[in-house]
Amino acid sequence: MDRRSVPAALCGMLLSLPATLFAATSAPAGATLLRTTLTVADVDRSLAFYSLLGFSVESEMGGERNPDSPFPLNSKSTQWRLTILGPSSGGGGKIGLLSFDDARPAATHDPSREQIGLGDMVFVFDVVDAGLIHSVLQAAGARIVEDPVTYRSRDKDAAGRSMEGKVFHVFDPDGYLIEILQAAQPVSD
Repeated sequence: MDRRSVPAALCGMLLSLPATLFAATSAPAGATLLRTTLTVADVDRSLAFYSLLGFSVESEMGGERNPDSPFPLNSKSTQWRLTILGPSSGGGGKIGLLSFDDARPAATHDPSREQIGLGDMVFVFDVVDAGLIHSVLQAAGARIVEDPVTYRSRDKDAAGRSMEGKVFHVFDPDGYLIEILQAAQPVSD
């Protein structure tokens, strides 16, 4: 049944059910996040950005697409391209860059926006040197939100010393917010 046909009162009642009811219906175990795939306007432009963060192409695929596919795309695109990027460190997550052509989809947000809101995601990247990454992104003309800011971790190291790291935010070419996080390291108090 389409949710739009359910009376609003029933939807409200279902949404107010305690979470414990949903916990009773256990989900199958073992789901693993393989990658985050971003729908982008231009794969090559996004690849240039993410390569500055140390990602490189692991695989590429694409071709013709059935415009009547049930995939919830807001256009009748007949061409697609997916490029999977992996981190040079070998660990961590992968990024998919997905584009559609021959009726390019409409953007669901303004990529030139200055703020994010409900429904937006923030992608967090762990880096060794936030200052260096900031300089590289700045030289490339990336839309940086702020300079790296030092933060103090609530955790202490094994010797009881305080720990500090750095963080800043930048928008990628399609308006996705990226957090660049340099993990906290011990400092002398």
